[in-house]
Formats: sequence, structure tokens, C-alpha cells
Amino acid sequence: MVDLNLLQNIVEHENLVVPTLFKPVQFNIIKKVLSNKKLNENEKRYYRGKMREKLAALKLIFGESNNSNEIRVFDEIAFFLQQIGSYQITGLSALKHNGYGWYYAPKIIEVLNTKLEGKIIIGNKTLKLIRIKSITKSKTLRDKDDGLIYATNEQIIKDVSITKNKYVKQIWTQMATRYKQLFAKNYLNYVSEQQDKQIDYAIYGV
Repeated sequence: MVDLNLLQNIVEHENLVVPTLFKPVQFNIIKKVLSNKKLNENEKRYYRGKMREKLAALKLIFGESNNSNEIRVFDEIAFFLQQIGSYQITGLSALKHNGYGWYYAPKIIEVLNTKLEGKIIIGNKTLKLIRIKSITKSKTLRDKDDGLIYATNEQIIKDVSITKNKYVKQIWTQMATRYKQLFAKNYLNYVSEQQDKQIDYAIYGV
């Protein structure tokens, strides 16, 4: 799976990585992948070669540089959610987990579940608990590291009908318009007139 967060970080720091880490032609390939543009055969060879090794190394470095307090908070969140039974993290937090959130830091984590309603603060995170009858038909993914359960991109847009979060809908639509089937297989079923609206990223904690 393409790590879009990593690629976006690289593109945003062009003056640091070119030509120190990536040659201009390699950097252009990264930008094409980030923009979901098709690579030619020569570019594919570049991307499968030494570039892949460099990207893997950078991903490892960035992963190891995560703040330990942040990791501890998510461990506590995982423990809490395990106690409430069926749940799924949705909204912006799920989008970010799925690789589409390099420019925002969600202030609130939306959690659909079958037991609790309300808000709870764990560390520096606020969990908004939204009670529903059942989530057995929801499409979700379990994080292999912390065990948290996140909604898929397709599920996130469906959950908006429950969360009533219009900002999630705007962000989702923008992502779907940009990345198309890479983002969601049936994205055309959900893309609407909202794709042209401007989004205030300060809302998301940026």
C-alpha cells in the first residue's frame, strides 16, 4: 500500500531531500504517485528499485520518531475501546489512519459503538462516543500495531449520515475527487457538488 503521508511529507520538504536523498527525476516520480498519475515503464523501474529502499528506510525512521506519549495515549484508547464491545473509529481519524490525512490533526475522535453515548478525554484526545444499534455490517480494518478498529474509506462516508459531520463529508469528497478509485472503489456514488467548496483546515486542528 502506498504511504501517502510519507510521500506528502517528502514533497513538502523538497529543499531538504533534493538532491540529497532523491534526484530530481525521482522526486518527480514521488509527486506523480502522490497525485495518482500513471507512471511510464522507466519511472516504474525507478520506483521499484533504489527508491523503494529509500522510502522504506524513511518510513522506518519516521515511525521510530513518534512521540512516546502519543503511543501511550493510543494504547490507553485501545484498552478503553476493548471494554465497550463493538465499535469503529470513523471520520477524520479513520481517514488519517487510512493514509489520507497528512495536513490535519483531528481534535476529536469519532467512535460509533453499541453501548455508550457522550465524550471522554484520554490524554490529549477527546473521544466522541456515538451509540448505534449495530455495526455488524460495517466495513472496517483493524490496525495491526495497536489493534484499533477503523472504518474503511467507503464506510466513513456512510457514517456521516449518523455523525452529521459536514466537514468530514467535504474532506472525503475532496479526497475522492483527487484519488478516485485508489481512494474508494465506488467513489462516484458519493461525490457531489461539495467537491468545489473551500475547506477551513483550522477546524481540524492544523
